[in-house]
Amino acid sequence: MNRLIIDRWSDVTGLIEAHRETQDRMEELIETVGDRLGRWARAHDYQIETEAKWAEFKAAKSSWIDRRKGPRVQLVVGGFCPHGYKKMDADHPFLWLYIEKLTNFKCKEPDLIAFSQGLRKALGAEARSWESPDVDDTEQPLGRYLTTITDVDRAQLMATEDALFEFATGQFPTLFALSEIIDAELGQIQR
Repeated sequence: MNRLIIDRWSDVTGLIEAHRETQDRMEELIETVGDRLGRWARAHDYQIETEAKWAEFKAAKSSWIDRRKGPRVQLVVGGFCPHGYKKMDADHPFLWLYIEKLTNFKCKEPDLIAFSQGLRKALGAEARSWESPDVDDTEQPLGRYLTTITDVDRAQLMATEDALFEFATGQFPTLFALSEIIDAELGQIQR
């Protein structure tokens, strides 16, 4: 293997540079789509935060956001870039609920666990579709991987702004459907 790389050194270094440049363009595309998603989400009373280096779009309902402390919880569409992109390490795109920022609102670990359990109880049988080995009651209590989407599919999502936008706007409604349950559980812990 080392001999192959040494014999094709200029090709290898050219590919490394092309990889870096492509990642930079992908990051710009994610930021652009994030801005576009922000306009789309406002019509649904959500705000979007873009984490381009992690390939994540995070949505929070306006009522979940404190002006000083930020969002209490976030609904996340992520992992949509192919392997090798920056800090993203997911095998498939995912839909997730992040709650770790509740600690900024004086929620302790027992509160987070109660919140997570309350969500699953309210979801009933549907909670099974949000169980992943990576869920955690103190940070990410609900999550699902979109296992039918391959790495080749993810590369296609990054081919155009429209493809990524359509993917994200197609996935967020599934997460938005959790909002009433989240609202009810947030009401329980804010008492």
